[in-house]
Parts: sequence; C-alpha cells; structure tokens
Amino acid sequence: MQKSRLYYSMMNSSISTIVFFLKLVMQFVVRTYFIRVLGVTYLGINGLFSNVLSLLSLAELGVGTSIVYSMYKPIANNDQNEIQALMILYKKAYHYIGAAVAVIGLALVPFLHFFSSDLSSQEGFIWYYLLFLGNSVLSYFFTYKRSLLIANQRSYLVNINDFIFLFISNIFQIFLLLHYGSFTLYLIVQLIFTLLGNFSISYKVDKDYYFLKKSEPKKLGKEKVREIKKNVVGNMSSKIGGVIVMGTDSILISSFVGLAAVGYYSNYTMIINNVQNLCKQVTNSITASIGNYIVTANKKQALELFKRHLFVNYTMIYFSTLILVSVLNPFIRWWIGEKYILPPLTVSLIVINLVIQMFRNTNFVFIDSFGLYWIQRWKSIFEAAINLIASLILLAVFNLGINGVLLGTITSSFGYVMWIEAYYIFKYGLKEKLSVYIVQIIKYVIPLGISVGIVFYAQTLFQFSGFIGIIAKIFFACAMGMVLYTITFYKTQEFVYVRNLLIRIVKR
Repeated sequence: MQKSRLYYSMMNSSISTIVFFLKLVMQFVVRTYFIRVLGVTYLGINGLFSNVLSLLSLAELGVGTSIVYSMYKPIANNDQNEIQALMILYKKAYHYIGAAVAVIGLALVPFLHFFSSDLSSQEGFIWYYLLFLGNSVLSYFFTYKRSLLIANQRSYLVNINDFIFLFISNIFQIFLLLHYGSFTLYLIVQLIFTLLGNFSISYKVDKDYYFLKKSEPKKLGKEKVREIKKNVVGNMSSKIGGVIVMGTDSILISSFVGLAAVGYYSNYTMIINNVQNLCKQVTNSITASIGNYIVTANKKQALELFKRHLFVNYTMIYFSTLILVSVLNPFIRWWIGEKYILPPLTVSLIVINLVIQMFRNTNFVFIDSFGLYWIQRWKSIFEAAINLIASLILLAVFNLGINGVLLGTITSSFGYVMWIEAYYIFKYGLKEKLSVYIVQIIKYVIPLGISVGIVFYAQTLFQFSGFIGIIAKIFFACAMGMVLYTITFYKTQEFVYVRNLLIRIVKR
C-alpha cells in the first residue's frame, strides 16, 4: 500500500529525533573518556583533522543532493528503468570522487605541519591523519545507495543503521581507551565500523530495490545527463562557501591560537552542532516530501508551505536559543570542569552564529526542493571570500582569536549569504517579493531577542548549581519561553497549523 507524505515525514522526523538523542548520549560518554584519557591536545588533533577532511569533501559537493533531486520524479512515477540508470551514473561518479579525495588527501601529507605548529611535537600525527583519510574515502564507495533511500522518503532506515554500528563502535572505543589509551586503536575501530555500516546499508538497498540488478539497464538521454551535470556544478559551487566557512574554523584557530584552543572550542561546537543537527533532522527529514509535493503544487501553496516550514524551524531556534543561553557554560563546567569554560562573549557569539545558521535551514530545504543549484552557483564563492578575509583581518590585525573566527562567520552568513539564498528562492522558486521573507524574519527575530533578555535576566534572580541546577534552568527557560511564545504567536496561521499537526501526530 502506498504510504502518505505525512506518514514518511512522521517516520523520518520521529526516528531521526530518537536516534539523534541516543547518538548524543553516546557522543558525550565517548568524549568524556576521550578527554580524561588522551587530553585536550588529542582533542584538538581530532577536531583539526575532521575539519581538513570536511574541506576534502568539496569533491563530493553537488553530487549527493543532485542525486536526491533527480530521483524525485522517477520515484513518484515508479520509473524503475530511469532510477536504475541514475544509480549507475552516480556509482561511477562516487567512485571517481573517492579516488580523487584519496589522491588529494595523500598529497596534503607533506604540508600538515603548516596547519598548526603544535602538530610537529605530536608523534604519529601523520598516521592519525591517514586513518581519518581512510575512513572518509571508504564512505564514498557506498554513499550513492543511501541516496536512493533518502529520495524515497526512507531516511529513517539510514539513521537506524548508522546508529547501530556507531553504538557498537563506541563501546569498543571506550574499552580500548580505558585499557590501552591509544588514539590509533580508537581511529581503527572507527574505520572498521564505518565500513561495516556501509556494507549493511548497501545490502538493504540491493534487497529492497531488486530491479537495480537488471542486466540491460536503460541509458539516460543526453538532455537528462546535461541537466544533472548542470545541477551538480551549480550545487557544488553553491555549497563550497558553507564547507569553507565551517571547515576552516579549526584550521584558523589551530594556526593562530593553538591545538589546545581547538580542543576547548570543539567541546562547544560538539554541543552546538548537535543542537543544529537535531533541528535539521526535523526540517531535512521532510525535504523529500516537500520536493515530491512541489512537483504538483501551485505557487500559492508553495509559499504557504515555506511559511509553515520557516515557523517550525523558528520554533526550534527559539527554544534551543533560550536553553543554550541558560545552560551552555554551566553544563561545560559540570561536565568536564571549570578550565574548559570559554568567556561569555565567545559563548554569545557561538549562540548568535548558531541562530543564523539555523534560520538558513529552511533556505537549504527549499533550494534543494526547487533544484535552484545552477542559479545560485556564485553565491558561495563570495561567501567564502567574505568569511576568510574578515576572519584573517580579525585574527592577524586585531588578534581576536576564537572571537575573530566567529565574527568572520557571522559577517559572511548574516551580512550576505542568508539574504541571497532567500532572494533566489523567492524570485525563481516562489515567484514572490523578497520583502515577504524580510518581514517574516523581523517578526521572529524581535520576539526571540526580547525572550532571551527576559529569560536570562530572570535566571539571575535565582541560584542554580550542579546537574539539578542545569535541569532547573532548562525547565525554567522552556516554561517561561512557552508563555512568551504563545502570547506572541497564538493567533497566527502558522501557529494554528503546527498545533493541529501536533494533535494529528499524537492521535496517530
């Protein structure tokens, strides 16, 4: 029986959220043992090499989301021949990408010490990097099969599979840290289970989509191939900026401040990234459903969907911000100690940057759903340039350290890219004026700022400490935030929609 978009959206959102929280618990447990056994310098190496590998993933940018977008229509039409032909094309593409990442990654080995002067004093750092590289390269030979499940609104299967193998690998990693204290064994386990998890998802796709094994696959027409290439190039250029902006943070900090600073900063980014990823699990899990819907929707319906999505996204931004402002530093203090605390200004910039990036989640979803890759191909070139120039000036000239990196990111994200993304969506996708978006953002940012100020001030009137204090702060922030949120939005159409949707979900 054909299941509805609501069913798949509910499955993807609910399972993604459950898996996210389970992953989050495991991540904190593993990070705790990692810091206690190996220390902040190895934590810095881990963060630095993760960033370097994220930059190498530039080779893949454009292919993944282009795969998913190209499959919406043949999946909706149950065109098995075209799906098979697309999968063959993407398999070849990802094999080339994997080989390219391996070659470029190996070519960087002689230059690793330029990323941080502290690296040279760490014995075996090249071996650590090669294990990171191997883990990344192996994934490219299986990723294309995941894309079929995602395009078919079954990303929940991918999430469940990944969590099972991550959980087992984390158990092994904790055991090896406690008994051998070896970063090498820690990374080897990570590589092995990445490979096993990819084998598992590959088997699932082969089993469920048996038609992929047909002996005489259909060939894609030249026009279709040309369209895919155009989308890939456009999507790649549109996302380069995001990868450079986020991927160079640790590299800049390690170069100008040191590996230890990367370690301190990475504890905050782990929390922030998890908050952002939780929200993305909800927003991105319905991307395939939106893409499927937009194929048949008129522009009025599409604009209404955009506003609803933005409001759902804003709701998550609102409560996430109130909670983080209340407990981010108290949590770090309780979790790993006072010496890992960053200054209040730095923490404020981290939260502001998170809010900006999370507002862009709706932009990302609708850019993917409308397939606006080619149109916005130059966006990220300017984004990356603004970010790097601003960050380098603030680091080299004003010596602002971590704050300089954060201000550089905020400058490029809020000063340029957030608005240009919305411009493309409204002009080419929704066929509406950008002023509609500007009004929506103002309508949300002002109540957010007021609520943050009220909650933060109110909490200074009470004394909270320890883990119980953290729980009390979260409860207090959510309760007061809910009152302010309801007073502000209860009469809006978007609020009524979300309320009714939640009632439908609970009834199901």
